[in-house]
Amino acid sequence: MCEAMVYVERDGELEELMEDVVDLRLEEGKILLTGVFGDQKLVSARIKEVKLLDHKIILRET
Repeated sequence: MCEAMVYVERDGELEELMEDVVDLRLEEGKILLTGVFGDQKLVSARIKEVKLLDHKIILRET
């Protein structure tokens, strides 16, 4: 499967933000995450790191 786990970095720690993410889009300075079942989350963050082999996306809070 190609879903990813999305984490946000806060105070040097990684916090799970959303699982089974299949789409990530930039929307007016924010990031819109969409899950495999159509659930969405809009976050104020920037992409810090994408680990494709680990299916992991790490965001930094803005």
